[in-house]
Amino acid sequence: MRLKSYIEAAPNGYGPHLICDYDQAKAFIDEHSSRIIIAGPDGKNLHRALQMRKDGYAVILLSREVLKAWRCEIGDLVKVDISPDTSKYGMAFPEEFEIVLEQDPEAAAEFKARKPGKQRGVLHYIDSAKSEEARIKRALEMAEKLKNHTLYGES
Repeated sequence: MRLKSYIEAAPNGYGPHLICDYDQAKAFIDEHSSRIIIAGPDGKNLHRALQMRKDGYAVILLSREVLKAWRCEIGDLVKVDISPDTSKYGMAFPEEFEIVLEQDPEAAAEFKARKPGKQRGVLHYIDSAKSEEARIKRALEMAEKLKNHTLYGES
């Protein structure tokens, strides 16, 4: 699906987003799912969600980092290609965490027991680290938190 939309600022403070045609977005979700891959102006693929709003809009949330990579600002018109995200977790799986889970079956079982949104949160936290060393540190930290049930304030 090809989308041409202005980058808008969310009045509720959620950050920049793209507005999509509601009916077109609903048909896409009904056929595939809400998890999507966006091919942006910089040529890189992003894992995102197509979100249906109660106010009759469908949106794709972006971030300031994405706008910087796209060399865009609020108000710019962008063209993106949207395709279904068929990956298992709805985003890339950091290699560092994969290695940690292979070596720690208890952490792997705890990770698999989480809901998809919590899994993506863990993966995003690890993957957002800029250096390999930081990703390894975060992967080990998340494995311990999963095993000790201290992830997201669990007790």
